[in-house]
Amino acid sequence: MMRLAGCLLAVTAMQGAQGPRIFIVTDMEGVGGVHNWDEQATVGQRRFEESRRLLTGEVNAAIEGALEAGATEVAVWDGHGGSRTLSVEDLHTGARLIQGPRTPADFYLAERRYEGILFVGQHAKAGTANGLMAHSQSLTVKDITINGRSVGELGQAAAIAGHFKIPVIMLTGDQAACDEMLTLQPKAETVAVKQFVGRGSALSLAHADAKALIRDAARRAVARIREFQPWIVEGPVEMRFEYLPDKTGAVPPARVYRGQSVLECFEQWLGKR
Repeated sequence: MMRLAGCLLAVTAMQGAQGPRIFIVTDMEGVGGVHNWDEQATVGQRRFEESRRLLTGEVNAAIEGALEAGATEVAVWDGHGGSRTLSVEDLHTGARLIQGPRTPADFYLAERRYEGILFVGQHAKAGTANGLMAHSQSLTVKDITINGRSVGELGQAAAIAGHFKIPVIMLTGDQAACDEMLTLQPKAETVAVKQFVGRGSALSLAHADAKALIRDAARRAVARIREFQPWIVEGPVEMRFEYLPDKTGAVPPARVYRGQSVLECFEQWLGKR
């Protein structure tokens, strides 16, 4: 009996000492050095392999910083272009990669499955002034709102994370995306790897400098993880998509999804795509 009690105490101590579990959400358009729709953002384009390498470098920097701060699990979701961007061959040791052609409504999350969300390579929402490659899911979308609040892709992911009681703790991307993140999570660590400098042009950090800043920010975010609170959208919830005029000048009707929770709205939205 005493031996059993000792084993139980040892297990409890190990569990108590376990570090945070981190979930990294990736995208491409917010990566430093990526600025061109025609050459850099889609599989098969002339500079897409360069974009892949740049994203991989930023992701690995975030993984490294998280692990240095004591994270015991890091899962990375390849969130750009149908999960055809990242490769396990290039991923930093100690992390795992989630890939799949159809995004589930829960964004691969579950109740407190992770302690924190990190965004890497994120862009601002559609219509953002001084946003680089800014859009919301599609270039046809004018705006997305959740219970009347305008959000982009990062806001959608933050809302789903909040449904599962998981806070966003860090974002890397262009300056406009960083500013957008801070309206949702004022305590978040942010790294602006590039900024708008006019007519769609970007001023980007050197890749080595961006990686160093991302590594440091991830380390700080994970070390501070208990300071963050999730963004919880109280039900009932309405998620509304408004669209830009089509080629004929006609404006498609808005699409509205309603449910008792954010998750129910996302289930409707993704189920109809």
